[in-house]
Amino acid sequence: PVVAAKLGVSIAGLARGGVTEALTTEQIDALKEELPAWLRRERATQAEVRKEAARIKEKNAEKAAEGRDARS
Repeated sequence: PVVAAKLGVSIAGLARGGVTEALTTEQIDALKEELPAWLRRERATQAEVRKEAARIKEKNAEKAAEGRDARS
């Protein structure tokens, strides 16, 4: 989880990228510099997941507010 967080990807994204062992700080830094295609792809996927989660959270908050308004 720490490596995934430092690289800005999910744990599954690491596995898809072939990273199955713990990495050192130097290895993590090297990946950040190299920015291989799999890392760029996984970061984009992670960004979309976060965006969708925020959209759903906002939608649920709006529904909850509408429900409160209807009861008032």
